[in-house]
Parts: sequence; C-alpha cells; structure tokens
Amino acid sequence: MIADSYSLKLGPHPGAAKVARLAVERRLQDWALPELLDDVHLVTTELVSNAARLGAVFELTISRPRDRVVLIEVRDFADGEPEIRAAGLDEEDGRGLFIIQAYATEWGWRPEGDGKTVWARCGG
Repeated sequence: MIADSYSLKLGPHPGAAKVARLAVERRLQDWALPELLDDVHLVTTELVSNAARLGAVFELTISRPRDRVVLIEVRDFADGEPEIRAAGLDEEDGRGLFIIQAYATEWGWRPEGDGKTVWARCGG
C-alpha cells in the first residue's frame, strides 16, 4: 500500500529544492498523478527555496487529501506572514509567491508555535 503522506526534513542548502523535486516526483509517480507534475514541481521549488533562505532545517510534507489533489506544505521556524511583493524588473528574487498563486489551486499559511507552515494545493 502506498502512503497518502510523505515528509522530509531539509537543510538550508542550495540543493534542497532539487532533493524536494525528486521526492515529490516519486510520490506523484506512486500516486499515478503525472498530470500534476509540472505544477507541483514549480510550487515545491518556490516553497522550499523560500524556506532554505531562512538558514535553518525545515520540513516538506506532500500529501493527497482527496482524489486528484496534492497538498504541499513547508514548515519553517521563521515568524511572520509570507507576503506577495512587487519585485523590480532587475531583481532576481521576490516572485515566488506570484508563481505559487499562479500554479496552485489555492495557497495559504498558518502560524505554528515556533514558526509557520506555508501550504499550496494543486489539482482538483
């Protein structure tokens, strides 16, 4: 039987997003959801990249709350609400939440005792 949820702790390393993409790709293969791969890859990359910049270990969880729906959650230990901001044309950062908003069905965040979880749903 294939589990409906998978968690992975990652560190603040430049390769964290690649490791996360490989993990979600495997889960989507196991769950027979190849049509969600592109969106889930993009959303996962942005969520993980944001958490990795904070400089501490964080946790990625991918789950199937419903048929044809994938939930990606990243729990980090930073305070504060994630904010969509207007990035300048010459800036390399600042577009992650725009990408998440564009490719996820919905997204949000919730405070945790010593940090927060940013989540996004794809599919459905």
